[in-house]
Amino acid sequence: MDLADLWQEHKRFILSVVGALLLLLVGKGVLNATYPVKAVARECSNLNQQLRKDPEVKSSLVADLEAEVSAVKERLIKLKKEMEFVADPELKAAEGGSNVRAEYFKMVGRLQDVLVDVAERQGIVIPERLGLQDRAPTDPVEIQRSLRALNVIQNVVILCINAGIKSIDRIVIEEQERSQSSAFLRELRVEFEILGREDAVRRVLHDLVEGPRTGGQAFLEIAPPTRLEPTKGDRGTLKLILTVAALSISTEGIDLKDA
Repeated sequence: MDLADLWQEHKRFILSVVGALLLLLVGKGVLNATYPVKAVARECSNLNQQLRKDPEVKSSLVADLEAEVSAVKERLIKLKKEMEFVADPELKAAEGGSNVRAEYFKMVGRLQDVLVDVAERQGIVIPERLGLQDRAPTDPVEIQRSLRALNVIQNVVILCINAGIKSIDRIVIEEQERSQSSAFLRELRVEFEILGREDAVRRVLHDLVEGPRTGGQAFLEIAPPTRLEPTKGDRGTLKLILTVAALSISTEGIDLKDA
């Protein structure tokens, strides 16, 4: 095989290699010309040698870090108190034991009867099952989760009744809690489809935001995909697709004694 045949067969590969070499050489020249690479490397080397000679950390730096950690802990405690969903004690089933399911059915039945009855007397239609599945949970953890979701639903339904909305057409409990930041924060989300006049919808949103600040109710995060939509046939009525999240904030493994 002569040089011409070799060129024809490997032309694309040879050009790619040559181009890469050119880019490397040009790039290295531009890098050295634009940034003081050698100077930065020299400074890093000097800093490394200094740290090796003086392993002791200055007390002022330690004090600053301790103050910063303490401030972060205080902030965490404050956020936990303000943003964690506090469940209604009456809706907590007894942990363990053989009466958990019986307590669950009693609580669910009572709450369904009360909320549906109060809504009907106000001329408001809401789903009779309040978003709960037909098949009741059997696992104690799932029972606690269902009661927590029911607690969220109770809070939102009461807000809607007080605001004078027309109806709650749909309630959906998200099947799994969402975990964020390595399980530091968990969210239990519930979605509602609410119909009402503008002033009623506005009041629901206002009370969701302002209620926790005044101590009137537990904090619920307004989560996506919350949105407002017009309704067909009634210009004065709005549809609110509302998603709320009950937050659980874990401080396990964090020492908060000094905060």
